[in-house]
Amino acid sequence: MEVSTGTNWLSRVVDRLRGRRSVAEYYAWLVQHGRITEGRILDIGKDASGIVIFYCYNISNVEYQSSQILTPQQINQGASYAPGAVITVRFDPKHPARSVVQ
Repeated sequence: MEVSTGTNWLSRVVDRLRGRRSVAEYYAWLVQHGRITEGRILDIGKDASGIVIFYCYNISNVEYQSSQILTPQQINQGASYAPGAVITVRFDPKHPARSVVQ
């Protein structure tokens, strides 16, 4: 286990030097600074991680599909994430396939 911790520490340092962010930092950046587009909920499901939504959105005539585990705040909004609902999607303009639903 100590090797794993050391490896994680080392990979974080290397990522910082290369200008990469951790996954949590990247998604926090995406929520604040990602470009906004409109998307649509395709389906909703539940697994061991929680409630998962499947959604699609269109960037430059390319349709992207993705999924996301809902946060407790999003779960409380219920009908906002029902299949067919229109949603706000934030995406990375350099990598439009990477997105997050707000």
